[in-house]
Amino acid sequence: MFKSIHQKTNYYKFTGKLFVLIILMLSESFTCYKQNQPEKEYLGRWLNASAKIQVRTKTGFIKYKFTPVTVPISLTISPQGTATCKIGDIELNNLALTKNLGNAEKTGVIYIIKLGEIGLINNTDPVSEKEIELWIKPITNEKTLQIEIRQMGMLDAFPMGEVVLEKLMSL
Repeated sequence: MFKSIHQKTNYYKFTGKLFVLIILMLSESFTCYKQNQPEKEYLGRWLNASAKIQVRTKTGFIKYKFTPVTVPISLTISPQGTATCKIGDIELNNLALTKNLGNAEKTGVIYIIKLGEIGLINNTDPVSEKEIELWIKPITNEKTLQIEIRQMGMLDAFPMGEVVLEKLMSL
């Protein structure tokens, strides 16, 4: 009889811990959902018709070549926390807008959009495959959005350029 009481006690301890774990997971999922809903001033369609960026190509152990590229960049941020981005000849849809976990005032970045592996931006782009992220800065003027385009990989995040986009329309 002692063994069955001991087993019941362990069972109740286990189910209690499992219940707490499930509650924590559910509350965390609601928190993540809320975090990915962008603030109202970021919603809308943004454009820079001739953004100047640099593409980095590794030429040696710690040697790089930097190629200037001028491309149009448009970005649409929806209330659902998704984005559509066009950089030159590349158009990407249904991208996740994630809130930067760091303090935006200290890091200078409030949202990040991972574009993933993309191909040639235009015919002057020397790198056929590169991983790109957009780092969105806190808004200081309701008519402009500052983004930093980052070329990921090579153990670091190379800043391809900081671009100012103008707001075309709100959503």
